[in-house]
Amino acid sequence: MPTRSGTGISALTLDNSEAVLTVAPGRPIASDGYHRLDDRVRIAPGPTRIDHDRAPGSDVVRVEGTIAPGAPPERLRIGIEDPARRAAWRFAAMLRDRGVRVTGRAVARHRPAGAGDDPARRGAAPAARPPAPAVLARLVPGPLAADIATINKTSQNLHAELLLRRLGAVAGTGSVADGQAVVAQVLARAGVSRAAYDFADGSGMSSYNRVTPRATVALLRWIADQPWGERWYATLPVGGVDGTLARRFRDTPLAGRIVAKTGSLNATAALAGRLVTASGRRLVFAAYADDGWGGASGSAALDAALLAVVAAT
Repeated sequence: MPTRSGTGISALTLDNSEAVLTVAPGRPIASDGYHRLDDRVRIAPGPTRIDHDRAPGSDVVRVEGTIAPGAPPERLRIGIEDPARRAAWRFAAMLRDRGVRVTGRAVARHRPAGAGDDPARRGAAPAARPPAPAVLARLVPGPLAADIATINKTSQNLHAELLLRRLGAVAGTGSVADGQAVVAQVLARAGVSRAAYDFADGSGMSSYNRVTPRATVALLRWIADQPWGERWYATLPVGGVDGTLARRFRDTPLAGRIVAKTGSLNATAALAGRLVTASGRRLVFAAYADDGWGGASGSAALDAALLAVVAAT
């Protein structure tokens, strides 16, 4: 998928694995030069309708559609297929800008996954980490809590995927399997039955992900009892105030009284978090709408159900 929702995953990631193209009437498409462009945009009266596509494994982005004379520039955010290669390309460009002679082309070499990356296959043996390369420079990451707030407030899928691998790197090799093992351990401590969930990734983008509402509520109740629970709840969007709930629950009894994570995929909608009822009670909840109840209709149904709960309690 060439959109920002379908970027590649790599520990070496820049700019959220996105490249920006700017389309303006009567001008060549502006880009940083990473992609080759197949410009098929036409100038025509009417609303701007611009689309883009890129074949897997290709660096050619086809941009097509129409833009009206005098229309404001249209910004397209393109998902990067190989973030590590883009990082190498950017590094080479920065060296050239500083007068350093760079020959050849930028490439990325990826270590293939092996049996040692799966805790179920390597058994009790400690994870064999790859040899540490020579360090040229270090960039100190920001606080983890701040990135968790970014993930939850804005539903940042790439950061969620990278967080899964970060969990896997604590005692493993940073693989998806190691990250999933950590998630399973936490859910077991929270009292969630293994039969109540099945996760295929870290972002929730996979249609193979499954979790019951009861399991989600059990996890939310467990989090509330932890010493760090209130700090975690503070990372969730606030109804009618910010994040993915900024436009929901505005001018309702739940404005500012509900914090919850949104979710939507393949004609489904979900909302889970905590709310305060009219009588002042705090309730944790998980509400799902599926079987075609996705998008705006599913979200509206969930919101109406939660407002009914608040009015009744």
